Amino acid sequence: MKMKKIIIYGLGVLLITSSVSCKKRFDDMNVSPNNPADAPAQMLLSNVIATTAYRMQLSAGLIMTDLWVQHAKATTYMDEDKYNPRNDRMDIVWSSLYATAFEDCIQAQKVAAENSQPNVQAIALVLKGYIGYNLTMLMGDVPYTEAGLGNEGIITPVYDPQLTVLNSIVADLDKGISLMDPATGSSAIDELPKYDLIYGGNMDKWKKFAGSLKLRIYLTMNSGGVNKTAEINALLAGSDIFQSNADEAKLTYVSSGNPVYQWINPSSARRSDFRVSSTLVNYMMGSSSDSTLPADKRLTIFADPLSDGKYVGGTNGQTGGIATNSTLGSNYYSYSSPYYFMSYSEVLFIKAEMDTTNQANYEAAVTESFLQNGLTAGDATTMLADPLFAYSAAKGGQLVGEQKWVSLFGQGAEAYNSWRRSGYPRLAPAANAATTNGYVPRRVSYNTNEINLNTANLAIGTQGLTPATDAITSHVWFDRLHPSSYGNK
Repeated sequence: MKMKKIIIYGLGVLLITSSVSCKKRFDDMNVSPNNPADAPAQMLLSNVIATTAYRMQLSAGLIMTDLWVQHAKATTYMDEDKYNPRNDRMDIVWSSLYATAFEDCIQAQKVAAENSQPNVQAIALVLKGYIGYNLTMLMGDVPYTEAGLGNEGIITPVYDPQLTVLNSIVADLDKGISLMDPATGSSAIDELPKYDLIYGGNMDKWKKFAGSLKLRIYLTMNSGGVNKTAEINALLAGSDIFQSNADEAKLTYVSSGNPVYQWINPSSARRSDFRVSSTLVNYMMGSSSDSTLPADKRLTIFADPLSDGKYVGGTNGQTGGIATNSTLGSNYYSYSSPYYFMSYSEVLFIKAEMDTTNQANYEAAVTESFLQNGLTAGDATTMLADPLFAYSAAKGGQLVGEQKWVSLFGQGAEAYNSWRRSGYPRLAPAANAATTNGYVPRRVSYNTNEINLNTANLAIGTQGLTPATDAITSHVWFDRLHPSSYGNK
């Protein structure tokens, strides 16, 4: 069968992707995100999925939040690791997600509605919600209700308060769910088996993804002081969320390779740019005194040992470590490793967060994380017997927060969100940190073009920060109740 491709010109690289869960092949779909109006709605979905996965894992992840949550460390280009992020690195998160993928979602939604393609419209709404969630979590108040209305003359959209954004996303997800028709998920008109790179047109799974994403949003509202416990428990008790790892939303790279693979590939000049953080390595060693045998076997997936078999992490903020620190795991970041939009283990960790006195929920979440990474339930049981990881009611919240942080390896932005929500793990700020008191950053700054071109609305949006200044040390709405020391040692 002919290998089918997506060619994304807006990324600056040739990204060719496919979906492992659907085991499909895709015909040539040459789509420029700079000309979304020329593309069918379903074709735009492919660009949105591929662009979002690439930028969330690389630009918002490895280069930024993976360092801040201390899953990884930099070796040479230290700006982000020392909490002095370069403007262009922060700008690309906005320009690729908001100005490209997010607007493509809005265009796809409009075109699908005009062409009576409810399933395509529903998927566009879910993806719009996913991107909007990540933008507001990273930056704070962002345009949502007036976003993508340039054709209607709104070229400087208002910045909606974060709570408004979150409520609007829930409304979009609910609308998307109401539009989904599983019986027509493989219709010839929609071509979703060809263009839906996550589920291949399986609308039952899209419905579960939308419900699971609502869990994230309600958990965030809870953290911000708006009680959504009833809504969370209702979703957890039902079947409209992930029920197994067969439901999780992920994109597996085929022809081009996972975007982080270029830092793993032995022939790549970038292989020396990142290493595993000592914070992660030391935690996962548990009670083991043998640095070749971590108590948490997931470390053997997340990192590669040195030539002597030892797993050694490096200190964030310290230059160097190329030869003395373990590389990011070739088993985790293989050529075809997936990007997880959301995993089943995360849903189980949310369940554990809602009742940290429940040992069974904690252990089920940890076990699923092991299975997700190709390990066994027995491996999880062995780790859970380690005194540092064994459940105790006295530190249930800490254990759940720390283990969720581990489970989100490779999903830096959501690990960062979880750390800000729970305060776990307690992170020792990076060496040579540029921030006040050396505290870990609380957000990503706004885009330079927005500062220059949408000045008045952005100034209003900045008022949603605490303190009300566009700095990486300011707190977004859901994080405003926490002191700057929250989550820091």
